[in-house]
Amino acid sequence: MVIWEKIKKVFSCLKKEIFDILFPVECIGCAKEGEWLCRECLKKIRTDGHSLSGESLDRILTFYSYDNEILKRAIHLLKYKFVESLALPLGDLVAEGICEKGRPPGKEFILIPVPLSRKRFLERGFNQAEIIAEKVSRRFGWPLEAGVLKRIRATPSQVDLEEGERRKNVKGAFSVSDISKIANKKIILMDDVLTTGATMEECARTLKLGGAKEVWGIALAKG
Repeated sequence: MVIWEKIKKVFSCLKKEIFDILFPVECIGCAKEGEWLCRECLKKIRTDGHSLSGESLDRILTFYSYDNEILKRAIHLLKYKFVESLALPLGDLVAEGICEKGRPPGKEFILIPVPLSRKRFLERGFNQAEIIAEKVSRRFGWPLEAGVLKRIRATPSQVDLEEGERRKNVKGAFSVSDISKIANKKIILMDDVLTTGATMEECARTLKLGGAKEVWGIALAKG
């Protein structure tokens, strides 16, 4: 595990250095130099919250629309251009959304990010849901358990799949590594974008099979 963490840090740093050389840092909203998302442009991303329920998820909260052009570009750069530092202001947006649109759950909840496959993690160098969850954890004092839920099977991209196909695609793709950490616990699953909710539903189903008492889903944006 220690070796894996060292490889992860080295790989992430190398990608960041290469990207910074090829693409100078400037705000994706106004082109202001020095930061990817300035305070003024962050304010332009207005909350557009939704509260839903699912089969295994007791409640689902999303706070912004993926149709917002600045937010869409930020998430794209984070996930596909590996701009890891964008996860921090996006984490702030989630925290603000929780305060504005959804009353923060009690302190008894624990945070679990939706995990990536090892292949996807190596490609990206980080799990954006985990970094966002770290920011939210610090803001509200919810314990973060990043290693409890594992993706045990790599799945094809969900992008071009219909809802039914998405559910089949992620069926059985997750497992719980330590049941004692989730048994009878209330859990918040964290992700960046919720589309049909198939992935988050399968994560919640897996956690409840492992003994979780209650599972909420929180996502930055609704796609």
